[in-house]
Amino acid sequence: MAIKSLALGFLALVASAGNSDALPVLPSRIPGVAYMTNHPWGEPLNATQTATLIKAATSGKLANYGGPVINNVEVTLLTWGTGVNYVSSAAPNNLPTFYAGVTNSAYYDMLAQYGTSSQGSIGRGTYKGTIALSGVPSGSSITDAQIQTYLKSLVTKGTIKPNKNSYYPIHFAPGITIALSSSDSSCSTFCAYHGTIDISSLNVGTQYLFYGVMPDQGGACAGGCGSASSTFKNLCSVSSHELFEAVTDAAVGLAQTYGPPLAWYNNPNGEIGDLCNAQQATITDANGQAWTVQKQWSNSKAACASS
Repeated sequence: MAIKSLALGFLALVASAGNSDALPVLPSRIPGVAYMTNHPWGEPLNATQTATLIKAATSGKLANYGGPVINNVEVTLLTWGTGVNYVSSAAPNNLPTFYAGVTNSAYYDMLAQYGTSSQGSIGRGTYKGTIALSGVPSGSSITDAQIQTYLKSLVTKGTIKPNKNSYYPIHFAPGITIALSSSDSSCSTFCAYHGTIDISSLNVGTQYLFYGVMPDQGGACAGGCGSASSTFKNLCSVSSHELFEAVTDAAVGLAQTYGPPLAWYNNPNGEIGDLCNAQQATITDANGQAWTVQKQWSNSKAACASS
């Protein structure tokens, strides 16, 4: 079974029958995904649900299963389709400024606690630029399989050159739906997710490609993927959820048991962002710019935190 990580509570998990060691699929939940607010695993959680999550997380915290983390993330923003919002908008209300700011902030520094001698330390990251994708699969409904095939073609052509620190969040134009299965689709059950592709066969010097899928947060996503006052702020919150999960559990998309390549994970509650699903906060980056983000689980504080 493979786990895929989705933002705000919905984790995409594909189970293989008969594997007693496989990671379990909780009712209506897939590891690594962010759920819509009207989904059983989305926010807002009621008091009982919140208490259950926090109790489980506090007792077990995030366990380290030994898989890869991203040590100093290098974010390259990919845009899919025409009219992707918040890319060319005036700063600071754009995604390039967001990724540059969040990866250079005290908020991001909280990830240092998840560095180890074997996996390496986790330090601040950088924003590397934006690529407007061309020749993407046509249509208003795209599958994750299509996304993975297309990304591999970009590596083969040299359009993107991933290394062990590369993270590629794909931001989609309005009106494009991403399907993980016949019953799970963007802005219907989930808000976003992050995934992993094994590219070792391409001989490009790194084993994995780490990517995120960020649907436009207007339309059907509006109001279901965050409680902030603007679509952009909710998009930032969802994007921070996936960024932090990609850094601390980079290869979750290929995990089949409670062991490598799974990294930091809480059984059965999910990844660093899932334990604090849709709990928003305002942080300030190194340039003094404020951002709406999601709180993330801190083992050291045994709580959801933003620093």
